[in-house]
Amino acid sequence: MKIATLNRGKETKYLNHYPLVDEADIYNNDHLKEGDLFYIMNGQEQYIATAYVGRQHKGLGWILSYDQNETINTSFFEKRFEIALQERDYYYHIEGTNAFRLFNAEGDGVGGLTIDNYDGHLLIQWYSKGIYKFRYNVIEAIQKVFPFKSIFEKMRFKDSEYTGGHVLGETPEFPIVIEENFTFYNVDLDDGLMTGIFLDQKEVRKKLRDHFAKDKHILNLFSYTGAFSVVAAKNATTTTSVDLANRSRSLTEENFGLNGIDPKSQYIYVMDTFDFYNYAARHGKVYDTIVIDPPSFARNKKKTFSVQKNYDDLINGALNILAPNGSLLLCTNSSAFSLKAFKNVIKTTLNEADVAYDIEEVMGLPKDFKTHPHYKPSKYLKAVFINIKH
Repeated sequence: MKIATLNRGKETKYLNHYPLVDEADIYNNDHLKEGDLFYIMNGQEQYIATAYVGRQHKGLGWILSYDQNETINTSFFEKRFEIALQERDYYYHIEGTNAFRLFNAEGDGVGGLTIDNYDGHLLIQWYSKGIYKFRYNVIEAIQKVFPFKSIFEKMRFKDSEYTGGHVLGETPEFPIVIEENFTFYNVDLDDGLMTGIFLDQKEVRKKLRDHFAKDKHILNLFSYTGAFSVVAAKNATTTTSVDLANRSRSLTEENFGLNGIDPKSQYIYVMDTFDFYNYAARHGKVYDTIVIDPPSFARNKKKTFSVQKNYDDLINGALNILAPNGSLLLCTNSSAFSLKAFKNVIKTTLNEADVAYDIEEVMGLPKDFKTHPHYKPSKYLKAVFINIKH
């Protein structure tokens, strides 16, 4: 087994079960290659943990075990998967939802690996070359633990010519239809990195439908396949979906159709968000609830967007077309943008705009997206519901 020695004074965080191995904490890592297992030792050659090399999030790799006698093999993954399955038992027995996360990386004990369940069709996502080296063990363990109709995989790391595809089981005709909170969505597990829906937003979508949509005009920005629009449309007066990607229109129309909603009864624009702000303002359009769920980083021909630098512009643009006493749903999935920093941006922007407001609710990840208690970036999702008083 290879050994990595910690620099002096770096032991405490790992003894406190911090899961990501920081490259700067290791005395010398030139001998460590992607996929290598290694022991983390202190300067006195005392064992602290077993980790693997999988470069991700500026880290060298992830800790897998604190037991020097534990072998990292198929049995190791089986044990982790069995615990994860027990903790998700609830989702197998509720009505109206059949898509959820089965295994959530460091939250379930293996950083760099996630497994999602889409009505029995499983999707493995590999976030580094290092974790992909354990592919045989992981797939063997999945077959022993999780019920499935099919297994697909996606590579989420760079420098991989193979981007993913079918692994085992039946080969369904995509899109398949999944259900979430009694709403239906199309999903494709074999078409690039996206599937058609972000499962981590399930509780946020439900909150929007149940508390911020009834008899409202809803604007959904960065709408992708229209998931927020579709779930809100059941209670809303109208929904308006805006996304720059050409594909968004047809994908959104199909999701409306799945739920018995005529797409022509809703509004869909293929536009840049800031261009839409100007268009809506010129035409006197106002909305009761505006959903803003941007990517962490985006670039088009005109500009570069970053949530940490430009979220205030999104809020200010929304305020110009928000109806009196309207609401904002502000979201970010950036692990580098802490909840404290995000709330500070929101409060500063609204205070400078001189509007009165109440933060109605702050939401994070649902229970199936298990987080790590000692690793704040695992709580990456922030969703803030705000009522504006004017």
